[in-house]
Amino acid sequence: MKRTYIALIGLLAAFAAGAQHTYDFWDENYTAQGLLGVVDFEDFRIEDTSGNGDPALIEFSTLPQVGGAWTTLPRGDRFQYGLECSFLLGFRFDKLNYLSLGGSGLRVSIETSLWMFDLAGGVYASLFIDADRKVRIYGGGGPLVLYVDYRSDREETGAGGGTYNNYESAWGVGAYARAGIEFRVHEKGMLGLGARSMWSDVDFSEVGGRSELTGVAGFFTYTAGF
Repeated sequence: MKRTYIALIGLLAAFAAGAQHTYDFWDENYTAQGLLGVVDFEDFRIEDTSGNGDPALIEFSTLPQVGGAWTTLPRGDRFQYGLECSFLLGFRFDKLNYLSLGGSGLRVSIETSLWMFDLAGGVYASLFIDADRKVRIYGGGGPLVLYVDYRSDREETGAGGGTYNNYESAWGVGAYARAGIEFRVHEKGMLGLGARSMWSDVDFSEVGGRSELTGVAGFFTYTAGF
């Protein structure tokens, strides 16, 4: 493993030292960005009260996310600005097994799934830090629309046991803000890291959830100019 890391570092160093590109400044280009990361929500839990056994608290505070962003034709030279839109898909699957301690002695097995999709758009600004335009920082923000789908299948074995299904979907509106830094790896592509905060009002009260979601996400990013 160490040899692999050393080889990768050496390859990147050689690339940075020897690359001689005529860089695309994106003055006349749209950009598309790929996002891969994880979002951490503040206290996002759903209480499963179906069945005869003890209720279960299902934790959804951390979700993997994948998505993309697109920007309009930028205005400006090294400092650029314009409009952006983005989408993100988050998901999580869990299975919980426990023995009910409420006197029934039921063995409970719960399988859950949660899908989350948000569509956002707003304004952005980008600044190339160096004259060769190999490093840039950016930020953006605006409103968002969120859709969440939750499902659970609960199976109880023992006296009085049974099978129960729970389902809830909800829409919400909110806002987002994001920022990041990227490094050019070839003429029309940049790799980097980004962060995104979001807030949305989503009513999940029917399945024991909360009605407000606040989260912070971290991403690996790749941006290409077209």
